Amino acid sequence: MASLQDIINLANADGGKFFVIDESGEAKLIIMPVEEYQRLLLGKLQRQITDVEKINQEILQAQLTEETPAVPKPSVKGPMVSNEPEISKTDLRAEVIDPSFDFEGPKVEIDDL
Repeated sequence: MASLQDIINLANADGGKFFVIDESGEAKLIIMPVEEYQRLLLGKLQRQITDVEKINQEILQAQLTEETPAVPKPSVKGPMVSNEPEISKTDLRAEVIDPSFDFEGPKVEIDDL
């Protein structure tokens, strides 16, 4: 009976693959060189990346061709700055500031603490 090492050596010699088949004739295991297995995995990964990129392109094209519903204009309630000329702009420089307003807040002396 051949050992696993003998089967590996034989596979390396002719570059082929060995299929392990169960009693019903179904292939359950494949023994192949590591290089070929890596090549298969890399090919599968490349196909997946290509598929994802294709799907992203389809989504982008659908978004670009999609009609967007009209957005209602907001009602103006108070100061609002906008690039649209039809919305009136409030000049905040014209707002009156109470002269008694203290911008620095109350002064606390160290002795008060």
